[in-house]
Amino acid sequence: MKTIFLDIDGTLVADKGTVPESAVQAIKQAQKNNHKIVLCTGRAMPEIYQPILDIGFDGIVACGGNYVECNGEVLYDRSFTHDELKELYDFFDDHQIEFYAESNSGLYTSSGCIEQLDRIADSLNNESFRQSMNHFKSHLINGADLYRKDINKISFLGSNTPFSQIHNLFESKFELFDLVVPMFGKNSGEISIKGTDKVTGIKLVMDYYDCDYDHTIAVGDGNNDISMLNFVKFGVAMGNATDKLKAIADYVSDDVNKDGLAKAFYHLELC
Repeated sequence: MKTIFLDIDGTLVADKGTVPESAVQAIKQAQKNNHKIVLCTGRAMPEIYQPILDIGFDGIVACGGNYVECNGEVLYDRSFTHDELKELYDFFDDHQIEFYAESNSGLYTSSGCIEQLDRIADSLNNESFRQSMNHFKSHLINGADLYRKDINKISFLGSNTPFSQIHNLFESKFELFDLVVPMFGKNSGEISIKGTDKVTGIKLVMDYYDCDYDHTIAVGDGNNDISMLNFVKFGVAMGNATDKLKAIADYVSDDVNKDGLAKAFYHLELC
């Protein structure tokens, strides 16, 4: 039995915001073959929409490792402190960087976040992406108090402030990843709690199921997947993955839009 940790965006979910039927069938067949399939994503729980959950998974690592559950049991739930939020919000405000703060209760936006997302959709002139963006925006909460006790990750949109500047300023205090959602633009990224990443969640799931490390696999496409591919026994990068991820992967599959996840499962004889 193997345990497979799957990223969502660009790995499980294709450009149109849907899961390819080939991926659904590959996952279900792998589970019938007694393999465990665990979501391992930067998305917060409100972003893991019901059609994804309906596929059926053996566990969820969300918010880049800050929230973990298996069989409905919460194994881990970590949040920013008020002072940490203030430091980040003040910086974003000073540098005119739009963002949304993620929690299990919702996705809470800065004042201009939705307007910038609209501009991004308009600039790309892609109807499928626009539909996906409209669906995503329907889950955003604007105008609410951002100083909440349950914020465990912050995603920020592209701006004129170089990611390297943000990284250099905050790397000693937080975990930072660039271009997690490439459509959000140059210098976009996400900020998570220091000492927590996807590997944090993977370890908890492995302990919960008493998994054999030699039978662990991870599949991803972004720079925030580097730690998990480095950690597991066998790492798979999608064909649309970043160059950094492909460089450390044990196997590179096809593009997510070309049945890349299913092809990876078949290559690894999971289904």
